[in-house]
Amino acid sequence: MHTVLILTVSIGNGHNQAAFNINQKLHAAGYEVKTIDLLQTEHYGFNTFLSKAYQKLIEYKPELFRHICKMSKIDKFDNVKYMLAKMNQRIIGRLVKKYQPDMIICTHFFPLAAAAAYKNKYCSSFKLVGIVTDYIVHPIWEVANVDQYFVAHSSLVKQFKHCSNPLTIVIPSGIPIGLDFIPTIRSTDINRILVMTSGQTDQSMLDMIAVLQALPRHIEISFVTGKDTERKKQLDQLTTDNTNFKIYGFTDQVASLMKTTGLLITKPGGLTVTEALATATPLLVFSPIPGIEEDNARFLEMNLLGYWARNKNQLNELITELLQSPEKRMLISQRMLTLQNSQATNSIVHYLTADMDRKVAL
Repeated sequence: MHTVLILTVSIGNGHNQAAFNINQKLHAAGYEVKTIDLLQTEHYGFNTFLSKAYQKLIEYKPELFRHICKMSKIDKFDNVKYMLAKMNQRIIGRLVKKYQPDMIICTHFFPLAAAAAYKNKYCSSFKLVGIVTDYIVHPIWEVANVDQYFVAHSSLVKQFKHCSNPLTIVIPSGIPIGLDFIPTIRSTDINRILVMTSGQTDQSMLDMIAVLQALPRHIEISFVTGKDTERKKQLDQLTTDNTNFKIYGFTDQVASLMKTTGLLITKPGGLTVTEALATATPLLVFSPIPGIEEDNARFLEMNLLGYWARNKNQLNELITELLQSPEKRMLISQRMLTLQNSQATNSIVHYLTADMDRKVAL
């Protein structure tokens, strides 16, 4: 039996969810699969410090974080990238010795760079795979000794600058999402808004609530707060005066909620965007994390797959415009359907298992 090790990082939920989706599909196919969060391997490691610093920068110094993202695209930043990789080699070595994987799949660049450095140093035979979970390929993803990349869209293949043959190494599969995120027949007269609150700052939430409270009461507004129990409590308090508000905490019904809503408002995290595209849910993004999420928002705008509200006034204008124009929402849905990305998880797993089985046959 083949053994697959999936490495992720719990910075945001998208990397972990992508890892979970691949895990489920590989396990169902009969493979021995173990998923490890790199930040959980050491209680007080440097990775945990980086994660906390990342969260604080986003919340309190977004402009500084945007500047860091720009700097990290400069070639000289490679020294920092490889330093972080070497620091994590020891963790990778311990995991390789414990699980003896035939393949390592990484849904975040931290473990990918470390696994690549380990593979190079010890000439390890495991296949190394990177799954990019955004609609841009940041240069930090591109490291030597990676055997295969899977990316969200065909336009991302050319963003690999140093691959010897990106057309064979980089597969535009889509981002792996749950198998229940599939297109559905959508009515044009749905007066229902779905709001994903994960990762929103306190200020962006206040802005959204102010706009949504001013809408006519016949419009049903559902909020999904995920594992943020404090935010759920705060929103629950609003339902007394806003009877059209409905609050969900952590739920496995996100696909169903997307399929039955007329408009989704969310931060443009790569996985949530992909889930919306797969279900052809009209999409309005707000308050992206500086850097990569802004690139996700730009991808949506450039490809006419959604709208980006850059401030509270634009949010109000776009919500009003889209609610009053079912035709515009339907046009977005129709464009989304052309992507055919709802089967990304199946496609990735089919490709990987076929490759492993082919090597056994040889």
